[in-house]
Amino acid sequence: MIRAVSVDRLPEGLSFPGDLQRKIHYDPGQRRLAFEGFMSKATFDRLYRLADDREYRRALEELFQVCTFDDSDGAEHRHIQGLVPAMIGLACLAVVFALVMFM
Repeated sequence: MIRAVSVDRLPEGLSFPGDLQRKIHYDPGQRRLAFEGFMSKATFDRLYRLADDREYRRALEELFQVCTFDDSDGAEHRHIQGLVPAMIGLACLAVVFALVMFM
């Protein structure tokens, strides 16, 4: 999923590293800094060090916050959360079965 934040401009001369150019993009017409997918802390740190510009760093911090949890991660966590009650139910059934069989 692509997430974006508003930023009036990028610092003059800023260019994103080649390996990240497919993940991060600035649209000057819409004044939007966008990132695709999950942004790791290591990626954030690399991007943060590219420019000592307050507006850029503020926008990058905001973008990092919205990119920390990708939607696919959320879906995965929802599946795990759904399994917990099922596992508890199965454990209770196993205890009842054991009590009935061994009493």
